[in-house]
Amino acid sequence: MHVLTKIFIVLVALLAVALTPLVVVYASNENTFRTRWVEAQAAATAATSRLAAAQESFNATRSRLDRDRDALESDLAAARRERDEKDASVRRLDAELAQVRSQQTSLNAQLATLAAALRADSELKEVLVAELRSERDKALAAERRFIEIDEKLRKSENDLLTLEAARRDLQEQLRQVMDEKQRALTMVNRYVAIVGALPDTARMPGGGVAPDRNLTAAVLNVRRSADQVLAEIDAGSRDGVREGWVMMLADGGNFLGNLRITKVDVNRSTGVVELEDRSNRGEVRPGSRAIARIGG
Repeated sequence: MHVLTKIFIVLVALLAVALTPLVVVYASNENTFRTRWVEAQAAATAATSRLAAAQESFNATRSRLDRDRDALESDLAAARRERDEKDASVRRLDAELAQVRSQQTSLNAQLATLAAALRADSELKEVLVAELRSERDKALAAERRFIEIDEKLRKSENDLLTLEAARRDLQEQLRQVMDEKQRALTMVNRYVAIVGALPDTARMPGGGVAPDRNLTAAVLNVRRSADQVLAEIDAGSRDGVREGWVMMLADGGNFLGNLRITKVDVNRSTGVVELEDRSNRGEVRPGSRAIARIGG
């Protein structure tokens, strides 16, 4: 036999010897593996069942979660809308608050102005009340003064009536004196026509000067001494009075004497009383009248 064939036969014999235990082991292991496979198949079936159940549970849970998610998203959208509405409401309230604050500031300013006006009005009322009281006092004083003046007026009217009667009497006396003067001048003119002009015809008897205007003044003061009587009247140079004038003194309708002016001031004059007869005609005193007539 060929060597190779022998080697092949030997190898086949060795291989048969080696495969025998393997076949025994394989047969033994096959039962074990078959049992394990059956168990694994049963476990896989159970796992598949559990997986299906878990998948169903997962799907149910997922559906529930999806529904919950949709509900939550709906709630979230509603909450967002509500938040937006509340934000808009807050912004509106902020605007209203700002407007209210502005109105409050304006109202406070108006209240301050009103308070100032009320204070000014109160002060004005106090001033007006004080002025009213003052005016009332003045009115009462004026009323009293009016009553006094009215009484004085009635008295003055009575005095005026008396003075008017005295004036008429004095005018009558003056007319008589003027008539006598005219008759005297007529006699003087006749004398001048026969004898000639008299020296210094502007001079009156006793050294006086004939007045160049008509004037009536009041006696203000009378000073008496042993040798003469001086009287002061309320007329002076501004009234035309001149030194040397001879004025007639009268009290009502009574002739008291003459006043020969010796001193002239602006609004006062002083003179010497002449022809006074205190026992018969009465004396010259303050309030008597001094009368000047043109030509004396």
